[in-house]
Amino acid sequence: MKRLVLFFVVLFIMIGITSSGAELKFSGFFQGWFSYAQQDTQDNDAGYGFTLRRVRFKPSGTFSKKIQWTLQFGWDKFSAKLVDAFIDFNLSTELGFRVGHFTVPGAMSGTLTSSKKLDMIERPQVTQNWGGNSGLSQYRALGIQAHGKLAGSKLYYAVMFGNANGSSIFTPSVKSTDYAPQNYGTMAWARIETFFLKGLRIGAFYGGSNEIDTEIKRSSYGAHLYYVEKGINFKVEYLAGKFGTEATETKFNGMFALLGYKIKKIELMVRYDIYTPNDGNPDGDGVEKYNNFTVGINYFHDKNIKFQVNYVYRDESMAGGLEKIKNNLFYVCLQFTY
Repeated sequence: MKRLVLFFVVLFIMIGITSSGAELKFSGFFQGWFSYAQQDTQDNDAGYGFTLRRVRFKPSGTFSKKIQWTLQFGWDKFSAKLVDAFIDFNLSTELGFRVGHFTVPGAMSGTLTSSKKLDMIERPQVTQNWGGNSGLSQYRALGIQAHGKLAGSKLYYAVMFGNANGSSIFTPSVKSTDYAPQNYGTMAWARIETFFLKGLRIGAFYGGSNEIDTEIKRSSYGAHLYYVEKGINFKVEYLAGKFGTEATETKFNGMFALLGYKIKKIELMVRYDIYTPNDGNPDGDGVEKYNNFTVGINYFHDKNIKFQVNYVYRDESMAGGLEKIKNNLFYVCLQFTY
């Protein structure tokens, strides 16, 4: 894996430097966390410490005016990985293609919102579970996408086809007499979004996949309304779906609502999110519904440095007879971008 990553880095850098009229850019960011987590023990203990949450390096460039490439490498929680690797073919405003490993056109609160632009330190609980329930790897999959803007760039659409499992690849080879792929099948996503008023974004998506060998089927849908203008930050999103085989199908749903207001370099935030993991039935921890209430402060020192403080009050709805879980959170994030 390390050799493959190094090969792609050298390859794209050489192409970017030597291609006629090509451009080469570098960007990235660092996020360090300090967390204080209430632990559900008889002694009411709490755990605390530091985490190197994300370190990202993102080279990108152009082959021509209509062809761009992007790579993104991560060292998140001391784990090296290739996050993104794709090429964009922008034929026109109305039609473009993306090929490679990239974010699926699904939940807006997934990585369609960059990790470095998060309003709170973490994404809502329903969003984080939506990614795993949908068989995605960091909200991403391997495939091809067609997208574009219509109606004078007031309407955006995207349609993607990819592997059924975001962490698996399909690699038959002529050297083999037999092919034994794992988690193979198809995944499809469709998303539409409108921009009819300044600062206002309204959209919806639907996606599904089918793994032939495991008989696991997944589907999900959602809708969002975002309004960010003149210091006001208001966002609402609803997500729902199901996953599993016919015998083990699990349904889930949830939503979040966020409100913030920015005054110069300081932004005050509040968010309420809920997550129902098993259609009202308790999950493995005996929880029927998760309720999270988060308050936060963002301080933008300059365009490169952001300081965030969040406190999360957690209130789980437990199955009958089970005690409430004590698991509130307090954390701080220092982010540096370049």
